[in-house]
Amino acid sequence: MYKGQYLNLHTHCPSGEPGVLEIENLRFGQSPAGKTKYFSAGLHPWYLQNIDFQQAGTWLHEMAASPDCIAVGEAGLDKVTDTLWETQLAAFEHCIRVAAGSGKPLVIHCVKAYSEVLHMLKNAGQIPASVFHGYDKHPQTARMLLDAGCFLSFGAAIFRPGSHAAESLRQTPADRFFLETDDKDLDIKAVYERAAQIRGLMIEEIQDQVW
Repeated sequence: MYKGQYLNLHTHCPSGEPGVLEIENLRFGQSPAGKTKYFSAGLHPWYLQNIDFQQAGTWLHEMAASPDCIAVGEAGLDKVTDTLWETQLAAFEHCIRVAAGSGKPLVIHCVKAYSEVLHMLKNAGQIPASVFHGYDKHPQTARMLLDAGCFLSFGAAIFRPGSHAAESLRQTPADRFFLETDDKDLDIKAVYERAAQIRGLMIEEIQDQVW
């Protein structure tokens, strides 16, 4: 991994575009698309119904052991999905342990459960570096997460006029944010251009900050 490239921290649809280092996100049952070397792997709260947790846990350990696995996740808590809360808690706790044990960061999916996620991280025996991906909330919530030592990753939401995400990105310290495309049909270079506009910088400066 080298400076001067665009880093797309979290994508479900890698492009294989030259000059872009993409981290493809995988959930249990998925395999890499072959367009990028690096990946993250996790137990997404949307896709926990009817899975064999023993098999899923073994899969996650094996994936996290790969040198090409950059992070564990996405994983987290979601109060909107139909997945049972107890199932989400168990899966997220497992992902926290795997991330901490492997020494790799944790990419977090969080919907209306920021306090609960922070509580689980705080009570973990060993806390992994944690990135809240697809951040789209008020700067006040961003400050709470940053004060807890977490990182934020921004994507499509920063394009919306007057969005909380754009203002949160503007206020986030230079060494605490990433950029991503997630599952959107979006060019990561456009995300960097928008981030540069928001922060009043050149694209090359945004690349340096992200790295």
